[in-house]
Amino acid sequence: MADKAQGNKPVAEQATDRDAFWLTDLYPDAQALFRHEQPKLSDISDKCIVVLDANVLLFPFEMQSASVTEIEKVYTRLAKEGRLIIPGQAAREFYKNRSGKIAAIADAVDGFVERAKKPVFDKTIPLLEDDKDYAEAKALAVEIINKGKDIVKKLSAVNERLKDEVGGDRVSSIYRKVLTDCVCELNLNEEQRAEIKAEVARRAQLEIAPGFKDHGKEDGGVGDYIIWKTILREAKQRGAHCIFVTEEKKPDWFVKRKGAFQPRPELLDEFRAETLGKSVHLIPLSGLLSVFKASDEVVQEVQELEERNRVVVTDAEIANMRKHRILHDRVKRNRAAYRNLRDHVDVLRNEYAKVTSEVDALSSFAMDAPEENNKRFFEALTNAKRHQATAGRQLQEAEDELREVRRAMKNDLPRMHLPEQAYLFGGADAQAIDGDLDD
Repeated sequence: MADKAQGNKPVAEQATDRDAFWLTDLYPDAQALFRHEQPKLSDISDKCIVVLDANVLLFPFEMQSASVTEIEKVYTRLAKEGRLIIPGQAAREFYKNRSGKIAAIADAVDGFVERAKKPVFDKTIPLLEDDKDYAEAKALAVEIINKGKDIVKKLSAVNERLKDEVGGDRVSSIYRKVLTDCVCELNLNEEQRAEIKAEVARRAQLEIAPGFKDHGKEDGGVGDYIIWKTILREAKQRGAHCIFVTEEKKPDWFVKRKGAFQPRPELLDEFRAETLGKSVHLIPLSGLLSVFKASDEVVQEVQELEERNRVVVTDAEIANMRKHRILHDRVKRNRAAYRNLRDHVDVLRNEYAKVTSEVDALSSFAMDAPEENNKRFFEALTNAKRHQATAGRQLQEAEDELREVRRAMKNDLPRMHLPEQAYLFGGADAQAIDGDLDD
């Protein structure tokens, strides 16, 4: 009954002769389940191997420079001691996703550039032209504009380097220097690949860790299993305990209780059996930094980042996401439309304000003009008011459309729970949507 509660029991109709004794195959040494004692992390940290997952390798792209330096120190120490391991699969997943992290940084820089381009005075106030403080404020605004141009120039250079110098960022440079010799490959031949795919499929059917939650992905969950096989091989060959540093929180790695609670027991037992009694600990990056005495400030920053990135997605939520791809696509389309409309409304508002200032000025001139010029001023005023009415109508229509799109997104987003938003858009994107709607 306990195994059924954990969701590890295969569906009876699907069970084959090979699966009938799946629990015996999963835990072949029943006595060891009582005999084995998991040592404390502090007791093994000075002699164990440390394996880094791909998601951990990507974390420094979101950290401050001081924290990256601390991480470099820890990795360098472990690499020099010959205890740091990067599974080849993890290295490939890191390389595949690195460009997305760089692109996110470039997007943030683009946002700074756009804000630096915006003038302080987007319109003039004719009535205040003779006011001393107003004139001084405008002069300061010119200085700000010039500073803004310098900011744009510097940030544009940053983005050019990010775009052109592939792998030239600080994180990649550190990894090139520290991690290159730490990569461990399985080097599978075709027969071994077929065996692994068959084993992954069997585990997916029986919900045996790791990777069965990724069975619907492109690789069918093979990636996680290859990383696990690399961990088992390296620990067995070295006769070593292991710390696996990962940001995984899915139930194919952890027993769940308000988030990740404990590593799945079959992982612990399989590791023990393969390594003749050794133990594996699964911890996040903040845990590794704490074990190896990084500063409290750095550990806290990493913990906060982990909390922001920690998205627990249940089976029901994933199923719900698959049912709501139409909702997902509509929200993304509406978000793009909302941004474009918002920019268009800003342009129309500026145009309307400019025309309104012109109407106000012409009204004043027309009232004070000599009789012979009065007709000319009133003609100009009439044309300006016509322009003002057109601009006002266009602005009203655009604002109405903007409100409709905003209303549609306000209606859709509550139907997408936060984990679903983050799963579909990425955590930062989900927050950006909320930020857009709060403007």
